Amino acid sequence: MKLKFLLPTVILHIALYLLHFNSFAQINFNIVANIDVQADFFTTDNQGNVYVVRANELTKYDKKGKLLYKYSNKNFGNIDFVDASNMLRLLVFYKNFSQIVFLDNTLSLNGESVSLDKIGFQQTQLVCSSHNSGLWLYDQQNLELVRLDQTLGKIQQTGNLNLLLNIDMQPNYLMEYDNKVYLNNPSSGILIFDIYGTYYKTIPIKMVKSFQPMGDLVYYISDHKIKAYNTKTTEELEFETPSAEFQNFRLEMGVLFLQTPKAISINTAQ
Repeated sequence: MKLKFLLPTVILHIALYLLHFNSFAQINFNIVANIDVQADFFTTDNQGNVYVVRANELTKYDKKGKLLYKYSNKNFGNIDFVDASNMLRLLVFYKNFSQIVFLDNTLSLNGESVSLDKIGFQQTQLVCSSHNSGLWLYDQQNLELVRLDQTLGKIQQTGNLNLLLNIDMQPNYLMEYDNKVYLNNPSSGILIFDIYGTYYKTIPIKMVKSFQPMGDLVYYISDHKIKAYNTKTTEELEFETPSAEFQNFRLEMGVLFLQTPKAISINTAQ
């Protein structure tokens, strides 16, 4: 079954109810603004602010596309990842230099940068924010997830995931959401752990680059479409999109953000 466009969270439960009875719910989205930028990637926070990355520059826009703030640091090279799950403490990761920078909501420095090499992690592939000002990282050297507290002390670790799960670990995306940790391993699926690093299960979605958990659903891109996997029922939904050229998306507060080669469009339901 297909829904015409991605549904806002508020009406998603209604749509799932309709789907259960073999009905269709079609929601049209209108473009209300464009951020005219060729982004390397982007993300959003839970207030609908947009964070656009181009090389070593991070730019923040509001949910109407208005430019707010900019940040750049040429000493650490290009930005590889931004976690805006805590908009007052953004995490910015520079993989090639093994550096993490934290920014406040004006994109000003929030504390000192963290050199992962200096605290014993020479092959950090992925990082993300964690609860209580902690962070998670994937240590390629030991093939494990590690959680650090706000003082950078190691407090949780999974152990060697190759041995634990008997799979080839080449993960490409990591995030914490709603007391769960999601680690995307394209060849096997999205691995889910609890906040103590205990393995829970694998979502059988393979060969994706990124995803967005929301409630019981995990949204992702496959075959140039936005899809959603229900982690409780294992149902899969498929959505068409306003643009066939989109490269990435985010959904916040009922607003659909789509990245195309030339812009990021901000779309709201009719």
